[in-house]
Amino acid sequence: MKSRMQALAALSLAVLACAVQAQPQPASQQFQFPAAPGSASPPSTLRITETPAPGAPAAAAPAPVHDTPESIREYQRCRTVSDRAAVDSEQMRIGVAQCLKALEARRQAR
Repeated sequence: MKSRMQALAALSLAVLACAVQAQPQPASQQFQFPAAPGSASPPSTLRITETPAPGAPAAAAPAPVHDTPESIREYQRCRTVSDRAAVDSEQMRIGVAQCLKALEARRQAR
């Protein structure tokens, strides 16, 4: 009786393992942060897992963007001018947003 229950338990675990492996695993990212020297705090780990909503179609990966060298140079020039002109972090954020908007416009024009 005992060996039959053990066999049934082993079979159940095998079926469960197969079912888990058959399901697509969500992509996850993991970031590890070591403890500061002399700290009593243990190192910490942040794990981010993206799970799609039930019934939602799987999102296809967007096509990679290939900017032209001229467009990249224009973006870098815009950032340099914007960063030098900014006197606080809010102005820097506004400048970055404008440079990104111009970059996106060049991408759409292609």
